[in-house]
This record gives sequence, structure tokens and C-alpha cells, in this order.
Amino acid sequence: MMGTPEAKVIKAPETMPDVLNDLEEDYTPDDEAFASMAQNQKSLKTTTAKCKIDIMNPLRPGKKLLVLDLDYTLIDCKALNNPLIEVMRPGLHDFLAVCYDHYDIVIWSQTSWRALEAKVTTIGLLTHPDYKISFVMDISTMFSVMSQRDGKPFKHQVKALDIIWSKFPQYTARNTIHIDDLSRNFAMNPRSGLKIGAFKNGPISRHTDRELYHLARYLVEISKSNDFKELDHKNWKNHRRAN
Repeated sequence: MMGTPEAKVIKAPETMPDVLNDLEEDYTPDDEAFASMAQNQKSLKTTTAKCKIDIMNPLRPGKKLLVLDLDYTLIDCKALNNPLIEVMRPGLHDFLAVCYDHYDIVIWSQTSWRALEAKVTTIGLLTHPDYKISFVMDISTMFSVMSQRDGKPFKHQVKALDIIWSKFPQYTARNTIHIDDLSRNFAMNPRSGLKIGAFKNGPISRHTDRELYHLARYLVEISKSNDFKELDHKNWKNHRRAN
């Protein structure tokens, strides 16, 4: 893996919280009407007001926005004591380098700031010479919503892209895509989300996992689009099979 010593490992502090226990469960948001519910809009407004985003690298005019989940999307967070090559999804650094030509990149993780900072630093996401991360967001910028799953009330947290859009108006639903292994995380912006297969059991699955290679080709292709709202990201795997 480019720029990654294979013997280097991530040492997670014993008190560091991992991803929340409910990450194993998921559901697919049906439509955008859910985002308009009064309580969800109130929570969005409150969280946006409290959220402070620190820019790490300048936002570039004309670039689209790529929002990436971390755990199980880019890394196997259950293998943190293994060598880095077993923690990182195959092609991670190359994927980010390719996407950086077309997108400003944001990491949004459902973990504490301390855990997030330790992971992105040790993996080398903040110092790689071929790409730059614009900013990172942690669980404090998420909020809980109540939706339906299998006809029953289901409480879960969301990553609302409107928080980013309100602070950086050059980004909208027209030029933003959110990649996550949990579709419920983009329940507030379902048409801007793309669900990727979870990367688990890294020491074994890394030998066959090629998800980031396929995803990179898709993201490069759609970067030519003037309006992401016209795209249906649910069909991205059809693109993968065609390539």
C-alpha cells in the first residue's frame, strides 16, 4: 500500500470508544419527506448552530464534495491492533488520490473526536502527499431521529449534509455525494447517499475486496455531471458490473 509501512499498527487506547453498538443494524430510507418532519428539522437547526467546522486544507473552487464514512467504509475498525495493511480497505490511498482530483474530501465518522483523530492520524490520511482532507467531523455533529423500520419505530443517528451546506454554500445536493456502509446515516439526504458494502474481517477480506477500485471509477465518471440530483446512486453497482 502506497506510503504505508505494513508492520505499523494502530494502538487504540483502552478507554477509546469504538463505533456504536448499533452499527450492525441498518435500514434504507424511503424518501426525502422524512427529512421535512418538524422534529427532525428542529434537531438539524440545533445541531447546525452548535457545529463548528475547522478547515484543515483549503476548499477548492469548482470541486465537488465527497463525504466519506470511516469505520467499515475505509477501514476495519475491529482490526485496529493488526498491521495497517489489514486495517485499511485495499486501495485506500490510491482511491483518495484519484478522487482528490475531482472532489474536496471530508471524513465524517460516528465516533468520538479522540477516536477519530487517532485513526486518521495513524493511518496517514492527514499527511499523504497525493491528497488532502478538507475537514473531519465526529459524532458530535450527528443527531438522533425517529423513523420506521419493518413498521416499527426506530431511533438512530444521522449525518445531515445540510449542516455542511449551510456553512459552505458552494456545496449543495447538486454536487455532493456521501459514501457510507449504513444507508440510515444519510436518511436526511437519501438521494445524496451511496451505500457501499461494509469492509469487515480485514485480515481475510482484503484479499478479495475491490470495492474502492470500482467506486473510484464511478466517482470519476459522475464528477462530469452538472447535477447529482439527477443521478440514482442505488444503481452504482450496475456501473461496477459494466466495468
